[in-house]
Amino acid sequence: MFQTTIKDKLIFSGKGLHSGKFVKAVVYPALPDNGITIKRADIPGSEIVKLSPYNVTSTVLATTVNCGSYKISTVEHILSAAYGLGIDNLHIDVFGEELPILDGSASAYVEQFLKVGIKQLKKKRKYLKFTKRIRIEKGDKWIELIPSRFFKVTFNIQFDNKIINEQKKFINLTPESYAKEIAKARTFGFRDEVEMLWKMGLARGGSLENAIVIDKDKILNEDGLRYDDEFVRHKILDLIGDISLLGYRFYGHIRAYKSGHELNNQFAKALLEAKNCYKIVELGEDYNYTPYKTLVLEPQGT
Repeated sequence: MFQTTIKDKLIFSGKGLHSGKFVKAVVYPALPDNGITIKRADIPGSEIVKLSPYNVTSTVLATTVNCGSYKISTVEHILSAAYGLGIDNLHIDVFGEELPILDGSASAYVEQFLKVGIKQLKKKRKYLKFTKRIRIEKGDKWIELIPSRFFKVTFNIQFDNKIINEQKKFINLTPESYAKEIAKARTFGFRDEVEMLWKMGLARGGSLENAIVIDKDKILNEDGLRYDDEFVRHKILDLIGDISLLGYRFYGHIRAYKSGHELNNQFAKALLEAKNCYKIVELGEDYNYTPYKTLVLEPQGT
């Protein structure tokens, strides 16, 4: 019902997934209505930017946001952890081109957020109350939101690989279910694709310490999987991080098929732009929605 922040600052450091360089993020408590702000603290005079779907400049391999004249990559995991735990207001100082990949999941962020404590602020949250179904499609991929009194996600993935094959996961998202069922799911990739990215100078920090690596019909990580369906759970983790850029809490059932960072970002923009499909309310106001009709919004660009 009320906005939240963390009780004290936190420091996260380690290898960047794409640069391979040592990077650091310092996360501070923030005032009500701050939302999530970010800054390239390693560059003197850099701007503080409030994150939104329109800050996103790239969705290749990760979500990258524009921070003034500079860029910060791999923001989706920390954003997912904050949104999943119900944290509304934070400021993040980033020392480097990206956030640390840590173990490839959101578990370290969740553990430290819970350890330092979540503080309730004195200002109420504002929610998007959706009254219509919203859907976008690109090729065989699609994502939609159906009005609901809960925050739920159903995600389907399909890969031409015996290890992954087709996976489907439904979850009614609460801070408890997020921490238990989603936060520990790691990013994943295929060995031949990773080796190709290395040759291109990309994913320089990727290793078995921060990703699940699949080689044809076997998993190279000695500890195996954390969940039988860890792959689709990580897709949900990424989706939550990307959708959190809305800047609002909302209730709705998100259903996605083969969606990734690009479509997630287009969907977040589509939700905000569909002003005839929602109104902004505070929790406690009448939340009965009218029968919905389908509204198809085509993603812009390629």
